[in-house]
Amino acid sequence: MNIAIYCGSAFGNDYNYENSAKELAQELFKRDMNVVYGGSTQGLMGVISNESMRLGTKVTGVIPYSLINKEILSEEITEIHKVHTMSERKIKMEELSDAFISMPGGYGTFDEMFEVISLGQLGHHSKPCAFYNINGYYDKLMEFLYHSSESGFIDKRFVDMIIVSDNPVELLDKIQNYTPVKNKWEE
Repeated sequence: MNIAIYCGSAFGNDYNYENSAKELAQELFKRDMNVVYGGSTQGLMGVISNESMRLGTKVTGVIPYSLINKEILSEEITEIHKVHTMSERKIKMEELSDAFISMPGGYGTFDEMFEVISLGQLGHHSKPCAFYNINGYYDKLMEFLYHSSESGFIDKRFVDMIIVSDNPVELLDKIQNYTPVKNKWEE
């Protein structure tokens, strides 16, 4: 199983983000799950790829040419896909992956995750989407998504379908046992 890991090119301001990334990498290794990520050596991206490679997990990076020098491409990973645009990166990562995990990150992480959540809602795929909720990072976002649902803009099942956990064992258990919801057109 290939798991896309969306995460920041920064470390965050708490060492727990880095430790939790390593814990996730270790749990992925135990389950023989491969990593698909943004290809960088920077921040949490570097942590998840370095720890995964250290353990012997297959790691596939997808990086736009424009970011190769800025984010410092990891030459140590198993496989690298170089693409022309961020849009191509998202498409390639979605094609290569069986599930999606969003660790803490910024706008790029949000963009990548919300695209695959939207694609799932529309029936383009039925793959699990999960937030690795380290330090409660995604608590306010989930609160906002439920507010959006209560306000009539997102059907509640499309918020409920998002897996949220701060525990890598629970997170991957839920991914492995995921049952897709009916898409927007299957009322």
